[in-house]
Amino acid sequence: LSSTPTFVRTRKAMGSLRRSALSQALAAVAVLASCRYLTEVLTFVGPSPTTASGRPTRSLSVSRLASMRDSEGNKIREPKTFDASNTASITRTVAVEYKKRPFGVLSYAPSTNGKGAMIWNMNENSRYPGDPQGQAWTGGAQKFMAIKSVAGQDVSTWDFWDIMDILDDKILDNSAGIFQSSGAGGMGNKPAELPVSVEYVELTGLANEPSPPPGGMGQNVEQTIDSRDERFKDLPRDATIREYKIPVAPASYRSDVVENLRSAVASMPEPTGHAGPRYMGPQSLSEDSIRQMLASFKTGQILPMKDAYKLAIDAYDLLVKEKTLGRVNVPVGQKVTVVGDLHGQLFDFDHMLSLAGFPSPNNQFLFNGDFVDRGPWSVEVIFTLLAFKVWQPGHVFMNRGNHEAEMANHFYGFFGEIEVKYEKRMTDLFAELFRATPLCHVINNEVFVVHGGIPGPDPRVWWKGMDNQISFDGRQIQISLSEIENSNRFMEPNPDDNPLMVDLLWSDPKGKDGYGPSGRMSSGIYLFGPDVSRNFMEFNGLRMTLRSHEVKAQGYRFDHEGQYPLITVFSAPNYVDKAGNMASVAVLTNDGTKMAGPEFVQYSAQPHPDVPSGAYAVGGPLHPEAAAR
Repeated sequence: LSSTPTFVRTRKAMGSLRRSALSQALAAVAVLASCRYLTEVLTFVGPSPTTASGRPTRSLSVSRLASMRDSEGNKIREPKTFDASNTASITRTVAVEYKKRPFGVLSYAPSTNGKGAMIWNMNENSRYPGDPQGQAWTGGAQKFMAIKSVAGQDVSTWDFWDIMDILDDKILDNSAGIFQSSGAGGMGNKPAELPVSVEYVELTGLANEPSPPPGGMGQNVEQTIDSRDERFKDLPRDATIREYKIPVAPASYRSDVVENLRSAVASMPEPTGHAGPRYMGPQSLSEDSIRQMLASFKTGQILPMKDAYKLAIDAYDLLVKEKTLGRVNVPVGQKVTVVGDLHGQLFDFDHMLSLAGFPSPNNQFLFNGDFVDRGPWSVEVIFTLLAFKVWQPGHVFMNRGNHEAEMANHFYGFFGEIEVKYEKRMTDLFAELFRATPLCHVINNEVFVVHGGIPGPDPRVWWKGMDNQISFDGRQIQISLSEIENSNRFMEPNPDDNPLMVDLLWSDPKGKDGYGPSGRMSSGIYLFGPDVSRNFMEFNGLRMTLRSHEVKAQGYRFDHEGQYPLITVFSAPNYVDKAGNMASVAVLTNDGTKMAGPEFVQYSAQPHPDVPSGAYAVGGPLHPEAAAR
């Protein structure tokens, strides 16, 4: 195949961005839920219909019971079962007239069957006479009171979001009587006119009791489905349901490994007689110095031990301060280049740079994971990337891939290569550096870039031997960019501890709607259909997803097409010296109205020294254990 670059324009028109005010303000909320996951439903259906606001509709015929959330999108750890229409359970009635919005109720919650609404949290004071946010409290309403009627209309048997629509308690009062919201319930209710009277009832066993403590369900709760439930008739008896947890990022992260190495490196002697590339701090980097570094790498020279540690620590200090979801701003007339898997293929990486150019303020770069492993020059590739990051910290961005993980690095060669070219202690530094690397980025609030894919099913439903022909509608609650941005990434991928991380690093698209099992690992990794990617993008106001993680014959592929395309870009040609694939990078340009493109710069594999792919992997000819033999 010719190495001449090929420029390919996208052939799909991008749809206009549609995002309602309500979907901006609220996280998607599930309206059906079961008690502690034992009655959650897995429905085998096609794509879920959505409302104009981007929320999945809450029709009983297409929904599955999911982990419950309140009206603010917060997960309800101890959901309550109640029925305000049951007069026998009513112990007290309170009517409150509201003259302004908001009412002073901070959040509402549905019963476990998705019906009704109760006060879940509220302001329990009034800041001044006539304070609208103290209306509920001064009127006698209390936490865990259920709503019986609104404006004289009995709503006790309505679906939760139909009640939320008529209350419209999230939206501030508008003197013109026009409310800036769109409905979420199936009835299409309009907000009740003010003043409005709301009747609350206190129910037996649901008096104002202490809020359940966070994490009340414990850790890693897993339940086997109730096979007697008609809703689970298609699932085997050993199917399990596990909570979809999103651990929150710490306010700051400090690594004892890095701090101890920082002190050790400071006391290392300066290298003497070294004729190869050097790193003398950020001020020593320039386009010329990095070009010289690359040229030296290709001749077998590497950075001195002390310089290598210093560069990695300086890059770590930048990455650790970034968010789990980063933001890339591309000014009008400028571009960003998204680079897929590199896998230590130094000579192909250098060739790509000769086509796409070096990073600069006018040519930003986003490297989308799997920098290392398999290819025998992973050390040289990663140190070039770190030099780019330290040289242009505001214009070079890095996403973690599934190969930026200790287990993968141990088996597939990167740690073995470090031990051979430097020392084993350095592997601990790179484990921390990879844990500090963001998981994804958003370009100009339009394009989601992630190594693997879209958040997986909630709850996590799994059974041994999942049939690849089965697709299930597994997510009622959409995950927001804010939740990803503030999630904890300072850990190793584990589907039990952080399913979101595993989804972002490991999942793959498929052609059929819904979720399906992935063959990549034993459990906890999923495929996702075009409806899943569309719902995620529409909910978050995005219009395109770029991801990597899979070899593509032409170096790229439109896996999901249409108004919300999902595109794979793969940048390691002739992967593992056997695949015979082309490679590409994706270039997006801000044309003043949107991020235009992508255009793909394609290239083929370049000649390289006779060192096989996987040489430093476990069992490879250059692995430290092989050298010891």
